[in-house]
Amino acid sequence: MLRITVGLLVALIASSGQNQRGGVSYRIGLPPVMMVLSRAHVSGSLEYWGVCNAGLDFPKLQSLQKIADAPVDALREIFLNNPNMQVKEGPHGIIRMVERDVPEDLLALKIKRISFGGEYVPPNVIYDPGSALRVILSTPEVVAYMKAHDLGPPPGYQTVIEGQSLPSPESPRISGNLDNVTLSEALDYVLRTFPGLWIYENCPSDTRNRSVLFVFYQNAPEWSLVGK
Repeated sequence: MLRITVGLLVALIASSGQNQRGGVSYRIGLPPVMMVLSRAHVSGSLEYWGVCNAGLDFPKLQSLQKIADAPVDALREIFLNNPNMQVKEGPHGIIRMVERDVPEDLLALKIKRISFGGEYVPPNVIYDPGSALRVILSTPEVVAYMKAHDLGPPPGYQTVIEGQSLPSPESPRISGNLDNVTLSEALDYVLRTFPGLWIYENCPSDTRNRSVLFVFYQNAPEWSLVGK
């Protein structure tokens, strides 16, 4: 079984006039992306329009028998059939995969302080990106923004953490405070301790204006074996 960490799946609502995209099962779309990141030992972020009717789905991509060695080139090949997807290397070597028309309002939200601790055991220490995501999305700024813009999770949203093991003294961890960052910068900060991929999926809705899913996946040796 692949060792993965899936963070908090949170659906938020806002206005959208986009056509439906995505619809590719994450079981098909996720492995090649994680294979590229894990083999190159780099992290990435993925922002796109999807469906969200049954949880996480992926944007349009193609299956390749052989892909480029350079991770940016490899990911561009994977998303070659998606004309809206831009792939480039950003600050700190994080590879950005972003569809051109994805709304950035939430990611650009400024957060005064994020305190990684409190309700977790042991206190003030976080051992997985899912818990870190839960802290980030629970900050007063995010909560207030959601309330002010009538944003909120739909019935049935849930936290999913898979493949976790008990922490050891050597386990990676996040502690302390992070000050004056945007939401996207906070997600990048988590990648420094837990290399992998954060996902920001936007979806149209029949009952609401827009849904958004946030998810983390960690790099792992098992991903490197995909396609071999």
